Amino acid sequence: MKRRIKQISTLPLVLGAALFMVACGGQDTSTNDTTTATTEETTNTDAETAVDTDMAKGDMMGIMHQNMEEMQNIRTQMTGDPDYDFAQMMTHHHKGAVRMADEELANGTDMKMKEMAQKTKETNQADIQKLQDFMSKHKPATGDTATTMKMVRPMMSMMGQMHQQDMSGMNTDQNFAQMMVHHHQMGNEMSKEFLKMAKTEEMKQMAQKTIDQQTKEIKELKAWQQQ
Repeated sequence: MKRRIKQISTLPLVLGAALFMVACGGQDTSTNDTTTATTEETTNTDAETAVDTDMAKGDMMGIMHQNMEEMQNIRTQMTGDPDYDFAQMMTHHHKGAVRMADEELANGTDMKMKEMAQKTKETNQADIQKLQDFMSKHKPATGDTATTMKMVRPMMSMMGQMHQQDMSGMNTDQNFAQMMVHHHQMGNEMSKEFLKMAKTEEMKQMAQKTIDQQTKEIKELKAWQQQ
């Protein structure tokens, strides 16, 4: 059991390394050798990882892992159009928030956290619909995917930092508050990076709205934690 849990905790770091190299637009020979070895190791443990992820079902950290894996997999769908790619990534990011909110609503006991979870779920579901509507009508322009992948780098760095914290003794409410703080911080960093390259006014407004809303919720979550 201990060995399997360790595999879960290290998965985001492997994904982060892969995404970082894609975002940088390439790697040297020695890095390529290391990446190949890591890929082979990851492939060899696919079956165990699937079991581990299933074991983590209902756990906030497991949900975060699932969310980051989905965002890692989306790199094959990147277009190089910053607005379209931001919409894709933020859609998956918001889906992670909805899953964590559902977990809190199902198993949390603190009314304040359950209220925040319901608010988070409704807000993120509405934003997901707006992002999907944008993608359905916006024809992406061909661009440099290495540039748009830079939006993910801050998130991967923060994911690694998150794993330095011991959250084993937390209940569902405490876990939700801590994980949602991390989740919102990652979303804010991605939005800030996007605003450096944004083209359409619609997505600029969406990104700024995300930053404003999630910054407010981070303050509320941290205030609850300090009670």
